[in-house]
Amino acid sequence: MMRSGLLAMFMALTVLASGSAPAASLDVDHERLSRSLAQLASDAKLGTYAAAEIARAQAALDVLKESGRGKKRAHLLYLAERRVDIAWATAQVADFENQLANLRQEHSRLQLAAARKEAEQARRELDQQRLLAQIRAEEAERAAEEARLQGEQQTAAAREEAEQARRLADAQAQEAALARKEAELAGAAADALRARLNNLRATRGAQGMQMTLDDVAFASGQSKLLPEAKEPLAKLVEFVRQEPDKQIRIEGHTDSTGSANANQVLSQRRAEAVRDALVAAGIDPARMTVVGLGAERPVAPNDTAEGRARNRRVDVILQDKQ
Repeated sequence: MMRSGLLAMFMALTVLASGSAPAASLDVDHERLSRSLAQLASDAKLGTYAAAEIARAQAALDVLKESGRGKKRAHLLYLAERRVDIAWATAQVADFENQLANLRQEHSRLQLAAARKEAEQARRELDQQRLLAQIRAEEAERAAEEARLQGEQQTAAAREEAEQARRLADAQAQEAALARKEAELAGAAADALRARLNNLRATRGAQGMQMTLDDVAFASGQSKLLPEAKEPLAKLVEFVRQEPDKQIRIEGHTDSTGSANANQVLSQRRAEAVRDALVAAGIDPARMTVVGLGAERPVAPNDTAEGRARNRRVDVILQDKQ
């Protein structure tokens, strides 16, 4: 049912794209990524494993489609490609995990069958010993029969052992492939994080020139700056050094998720963390004012994940001295 819904969504988007924006059909990159994502969504097996990532990738493609030929296009294309790659990788990892679980279940079943076979063999051998004790006259014939049966059983056991070894090797290969995919997925996520952090630039706001550090510089729900924020912080330091006569206002902001008190505390602590980083870089703390505003001043609606992400930020604003 989920896969049918995704296919319907892709078909509807394709019709809308062809009817409302003829120029979009000329966008080779967008069409290439859309075909790749549609192929994943229509896959009877893989398409059911990564619905959330497929939706995120489609959202990135929508943003790319609306970007036109502006300066941000290359960055948006890069993000869209990574989103499509992540959707594929997520589906393939889930598929590998499912296959591995099936292999482990089969391995357990084979072990149980082998144990039952060994118990049955022990029972037969005990019966043979009783028969040999009762009928000495058949000793030679039964001894030969026992040898024949034992040979067959040993051959079967050897075949079974070889088959188990092969299946175990296959399972280990699947585990190795899964580990590689997980590493690739982690690398893609790290690349996307670095790209987002390094896209820091000065803009003119209502209060003056400012730079905005978004929430990926912090761990979720935390106020400690991540190591990946080193380069963006260097840009912030250079930004405030260019205007040594300006006051520095550092505002922490959150989205509307959670209580107002918790949001205010988190925004204040994140703003203070940025201030401490600037002080450590040699910026005069007397120039700085730090305030946590919580969710009071959103720059985007809080009813979407993208809007909430934009609202979670720290603004560093240069102002004239009062």
